[in-house]
Amino acid sequence: MKIGYFLSETITNLKRNLLMTVAAISTVAISLLLLGGVQILGMVVNNVTLSWEAKVEVSAYFRDDAQPNEIENITRDVQAMPEVEEVFFVSKEQAFEEYKKIYEDQPQFYENLPEDSLPASLRIKLTDAAYADQVKGAIDGAPGVDDVRDGGLVLRRLLQVNSLLRTITFAMSIILLVAAAALIANTIRLAIYARRDEIGIMKLVGATNWFIRIPFLFEGVFAAFVGAIIASLIVVGAQWAVFKNLGEQITFLGPVFSFSTGEIASVLGILFAVGCGIGLIGSGLALRRFLEA
Repeated sequence: MKIGYFLSETITNLKRNLLMTVAAISTVAISLLLLGGVQILGMVVNNVTLSWEAKVEVSAYFRDDAQPNEIENITRDVQAMPEVEEVFFVSKEQAFEEYKKIYEDQPQFYENLPEDSLPASLRIKLTDAAYADQVKGAIDGAPGVDDVRDGGLVLRRLLQVNSLLRTITFAMSIILLVAAAALIANTIRLAIYARRDEIGIMKLVGATNWFIRIPFLFEGVFAAFVGAIIASLIVVGAQWAVFKNLGEQITFLGPVFSFSTGEIASVLGILFAVGCGIGLIGSGLALRRFLEA
């Protein structure tokens, strides 16, 4: 009977302050959607990182006057490094053929170039992308070597951009969550004020503060819970309608937008946990001031 009473009182409060309730739900939904976006962005970047890490390699470019024995010595030394998985020598002619394949639809980029215009190189596949700087440092400046480059630079820049985007989005979601808690608190304050005479009578007949508080707590949690449902539906809808379709239509994006059911479930769990927490915090702020023990 008490649960039925609490639920009926909660519904009454929500109806009396419908506009404020809708505003609170909307703010919670938007803030949680941003928070979900931070989680999804993190998973996308993790997938990109894992995909690119496997492709990170160090390339050592030789000078035109590099001697065969210098190339052999460097190749032997690199192959002996425990951080190196495989080493491939690419001659000038092979480099030119690869260049032609890259720009096969734009022959103006290579038709006037001599076939020996590109440098010979060593392409070094690593056991772990984390060793890129170490291997690069060991080769740089060796006899016959003109330049050493590693693909880890792009990966590091991607991680930096991701970190910046996640920080900005997370900060925005925190600001909106604080605003949502304030809106929920104001909604409950209005409900308490509208029912101040009824609350006074309830206290006179012996109702405890917690008996009076529970419907208002339900109201705050309900608003946050509905906001979490809306945000979760958008996240799930985006996963099926956008990310999954992109991964199927654009082959190289498949691994990037491939999220497991467990990963999506963890995002939704965070949204509901944070949403309910915000509802309780907003309710607590209002009740602590207006319904003190």
